[in-house]
Amino acid sequence: MFGAKAQTFTGTVKDSVNVPLHGANLIAIPDSDDLNMAFSISDEKGRYRLNLEKDSSYVIEISYLGYQKIIDSIIARRDVQKNYTMQASNESLEEVLIKKKMAVVVKEDTIIYRTDVFKTGAERKLREVLNKLPGVEVDREGTITVNGKKVDKLMVDGKTFFTGDSKLAVENIPADAVDEVEVLDNYSEIPFLKGLEDSDKMAMNIKLSEGKKNFAFGDIEAGGGVEDRYTIHPTLFYYSPKTSVNVIGDFNNTGQKSFSMQDYINFEGGYLSLMDRPNASSIYNDDFAQFLQNEDFTYNKNEFGAFNIAQQISNNLDLNAYTIISNNKLETREEYNITYIDEDRGLDESRETQENNDLFFTLNKLQLRYRPNADEDLTYDAYVKTSSATSDGILNSVTPIDSTFISTTTSPQGLDFTQNLSYSKQFSFEHTSTVNFDYKFSKNENDKDWLFNQPIFNTIIPFVEEDSLHLFQQVNTTVNQANLDIKHYWVLNNTNHIYPALGVNFSDQRYSTLDEQQLDSGEINNFNEAGFNNDVHYRLVDQYVGFQYKTMFGDLILKPGLFYHYYLWQVTQFSENISNETKPVVLPEFESEYKLGGSEKLRLNYRMRSSFNNASSYANRYRLSSFNRIYRGNEDLENQLYHTLLLSYYKFSLFKGINYNFFFNYSNRVNSILNTTILEGINQISSPVYTDLPNETYSFRGSFTKRISDYRFTVDANASLANTSRIINENTIDYDSENYGYGLRARTTFKKLPNLDIGYDHDFSAFGSDTFQNRFVKFTPFARLEYDFWDGFILKADYEYNYYKNQETNQVNRFQVGNASLFYNKMDSPWSFEVEALNMLDANFRRENSFSEFIVTDRRVYLQPRVLLFKVAYKL
Repeated sequence: MFGAKAQTFTGTVKDSVNVPLHGANLIAIPDSDDLNMAFSISDEKGRYRLNLEKDSSYVIEISYLGYQKIIDSIIARRDVQKNYTMQASNESLEEVLIKKKMAVVVKEDTIIYRTDVFKTGAERKLREVLNKLPGVEVDREGTITVNGKKVDKLMVDGKTFFTGDSKLAVENIPADAVDEVEVLDNYSEIPFLKGLEDSDKMAMNIKLSEGKKNFAFGDIEAGGGVEDRYTIHPTLFYYSPKTSVNVIGDFNNTGQKSFSMQDYINFEGGYLSLMDRPNASSIYNDDFAQFLQNEDFTYNKNEFGAFNIAQQISNNLDLNAYTIISNNKLETREEYNITYIDEDRGLDESRETQENNDLFFTLNKLQLRYRPNADEDLTYDAYVKTSSATSDGILNSVTPIDSTFISTTTSPQGLDFTQNLSYSKQFSFEHTSTVNFDYKFSKNENDKDWLFNQPIFNTIIPFVEEDSLHLFQQVNTTVNQANLDIKHYWVLNNTNHIYPALGVNFSDQRYSTLDEQQLDSGEINNFNEAGFNNDVHYRLVDQYVGFQYKTMFGDLILKPGLFYHYYLWQVTQFSENISNETKPVVLPEFESEYKLGGSEKLRLNYRMRSSFNNASSYANRYRLSSFNRIYRGNEDLENQLYHTLLLSYYKFSLFKGINYNFFFNYSNRVNSILNTTILEGINQISSPVYTDLPNETYSFRGSFTKRISDYRFTVDANASLANTSRIINENTIDYDSENYGYGLRARTTFKKLPNLDIGYDHDFSAFGSDTFQNRFVKFTPFARLEYDFWDGFILKADYEYNYYKNQETNQVNRFQVGNASLFYNKMDSPWSFEVEALNMLDANFRRENSFSEFIVTDRRVYLQPRVLLFKVAYKL
């Protein structure tokens, strides 16, 4: 019961020669159906702990691979300590696995959960199943962590589920289809590279129940509500030993987005993959991403479809392909109070924007994997992304000295085609080689029509005065990029490896812009003479050679490396050569890992990195990037050079019910590209420069989780400090940025009682220089409820309150939002029903504050009104 006193049952599990057994399963099965089963896994010292209800009888089952099962009975009248000794089994490993079906199997880098032991029958989707497993958590965005570590790839019966992103899986795979969950740490796509390439990835494989292995299943959900709201959500899954087909659809106008910016990042390979790419940050600024980043809106309509097939063509050849199609309509409204700060004064601007966006895109992948034998792997991947959008916007800007009205129509279109060919071969235990070749073609066009009520940038843009000023802009980008990487893994002995590598990266980019005024007479007022319009051709060749040396001293692994890069780049503007440079760069790196135990690690990773900007940064003529900002590139830019260091510590103990995660990051840019800005009123003219001005960042984040019986308590903290410099109005200004935060959370995991997830986050931020300071405080308490009751009802509700305060002006912003749903499904019935309320408090807008080098912004984002839905679902 909720307030019942628990008794602890502790001790050790060892073998017949007194050696502790790590990973033994202990299950306490109560005699009464009203009590929950207790479960534990012995730690590296063989210790276990079970929390049992006082004065209750239990059957204790202890199992471990290769050993005979122990069955014991106890009555939990008081805290008890008892040690167990297990005897080796004469059965083969296969016989043990078939007969005993342990609840959890822990072996080296693999954990296997048998889900029937943990499920209650009230679970609807994979998300609910995973949250019942020891050490596994799924957050609201669908991200899965196991013992505090993020799952990077998700598979079903060994086949990649769509992109491998966990979100689509946890929201759509039915709970009753799941038999086992397999977690694979230090995962490698190619088995014989495990132990050679240092993968820190974690993969999860969902094993289907026997009845679902050659069977079609899924469900269809439909609903309607007030003000013509609707939702239709069909899912269909077919699995057989050689074929799997997954189909997911989502059609709604309730504001529930089927594809987010996070999903886009995962499609591009995830954050870790982006970190190793040049110009990785540009993915957040492309036209496609700009549409996806709108998370708040006054209206949103989604039409989403996804199809995935995995086919074993032969014993050696596999095919995996998917297509994702989305058509999205989004309406937004935002209001801003902006203060511009320079050395002399601050100017206030009041701004209002409204936009109607339509975005259509497709994401497609085809993979062929050929494995003629256990020592070879040949993989071909082809990715295609298409996008087209239209956006109609209105912007009204008012300052004490001016008022500007702008109407815009934007029509971006894009095509990205990427191919990858990878070949790996293990010649012997000592020698393994990999060859990777990538080719990418990208073409993006963006036409934009601006309509102004008055001239802007009078001293720069030569407008011909008319009642309304029509400026047409066109931006085109074409990229051809090829990369070849060859690496050899040479195993000298069991504790010393050397990995020589060489390669070449080639990039050819064309970037053009056109800004011109279209007059009422139909004539064109060209801005060429005023320094506008670009036609840049940018080529970059990066040739490199280097090596990594890996050695091990006991539980300590060291891996230093050194790479020599030789860069050649050329920039032409209107076919005139404006830059032609070469440059050698030596990049050292160092990695180390110290294993303090089976579930405790300390890692250190240092790299010196080098990166170039894309062609737009070299375009040395003007381009209008916003109604109050003009941008001009710089042909004299070189490669950015910076140090990065990551120190991480991880510890997990099921016996103590604790989990630690700590990360420290440091970055120091020796040479960087920074924007210089001329600020006049609210107008800005920006241009990049190559500089050695200070640019350092320090960041820390950590969490501690303690589990006591059915309660889980978490404390997390984060901090980041940055020292940067910017050039504003030809003056170099040093800035200090500080961000601190902490969070407290308590969560229950009852099986028959309401479960609560409550807590709050508290954040402090400061940004300033010698001339000004900005300080903000944010406080966010939240609560989430989930309650299974009356044999079929599930109640869910969430609430969040946001409090912001500008400590310099004492301005306070408050915002609160909540959602709720009541779901019903009669046992063994395919039909289910749900009543759902989104934004049930009918919050009108959300407020937030932000700041940069010379701008402080108070933003009000308007929200979609309350949505009430009644939904019916049928399980196929």
